[in-house]
Formats: sequence, structure tokens, C-alpha cells
Amino acid sequence: MTSSPTPPPLSDNQRRHALNQALHARTVRAQALQQLRDGDTDIETLLTLADRDRAVARIKVFDLVKALPGVGPVGAQHLLEQSGIDRTRRLAGLGVRQRTSLLEVTTYPIRWRTKH
Repeated sequence: MTSSPTPPPLSDNQRRHALNQALHARTVRAQALQQLRDGDTDIETLLTLADRDRAVARIKVFDLVKALPGVGPVGAQHLLEQSGIDRTRRLAGLGVRQRTSLLEVTTYPIRWRTKH
């Protein structure tokens, strides 16, 4: 049986700093998704923000679509299938065509229940 490599030792200050960075990133992502739920922002704005904010760029596309008002897990899956984007993708991993497709399928009114 092989053992996995051990991470390098960190000092208490390094560990605390890493924990604070992780907490900040989770908070930024949660705030961005909440703003989308509340209608204070839109997907296009978040895609633009993802180009310069590493924390926002790490949001999964599935979570982003699911945060849209009126869209749940099933609707999010249908929208991603329509746009040809895998549910495990993150905003940073989307190409130009995928971004355009995502914006097209999430433009209101969203009609994920109808066949096109």
C-alpha cells in the first residue's frame, strides 16, 4: 500500500493566513451568488468579474445557474445541457463560445421547461 505524500510543514502564522484567505474566498463567492439570487447583479457582470477576481472565477457554473431566481437544480441541469457546458466547469474554465451560450440560455424569460 502506498501512502500519499505529506504536505509541507506550515508555521502557525502560515496556516492562519491560509485559513483566512480560504474564508475570504468562500465569503466572496457566497456574496456573489446571493447578489445573483437577489437580482442585484447578473451573469454577464459576474463573468466579467471572474476575469479579474480569482475567488469569483472559482464559482461552479452549475451553482451560478442554480442561483438564478426561479431556477433549481433540475432547471440548472437542463440549461447547462442546452448550452453544452459540463456541470463541473468553473467560470474561469469557460471559453468565449461557452460564455456566449450561457448568456443566451439564461436571458430572461428563461424557458428551460420547453424543448427548442
